[in-house]
Amino acid sequence: MNYKQDFMAGLIIMVIVTIFSPLVQILTSTIISPDYFANMIAYSVQEGKMTQQEAEDFFNLRSYLFQVLIGTPVMGLITTAVVALFTKKKIAPSGNESAV
Repeated sequence: MNYKQDFMAGLIIMVIVTIFSPLVQILTSTIISPDYFANMIAYSVQEGKMTQQEAEDFFNLRSYLFQVLIGTPVMGLITTAVVALFTKKKIAPSGNESAV
């Protein structure tokens, strides 16, 4: 596979992960750990890391969904580009492929 093929394969994986990430976040926030946001708000305020309003603005499902919808494709593109560089193969003069 060449760089373009590796990159395209990574893009396909990134799209699939981007589609499923919000669903996993919703499942995690509502079923697996429904008290997560309340606990994080309380902890952040108690430790003086944020005000009550700042914590409520940050630790909520809408904020996390926004983060996952932006962060997943951005990190996916970066990871895809870097991994594709390391997995590409060079065509040797004899016509055989060899790993770089």
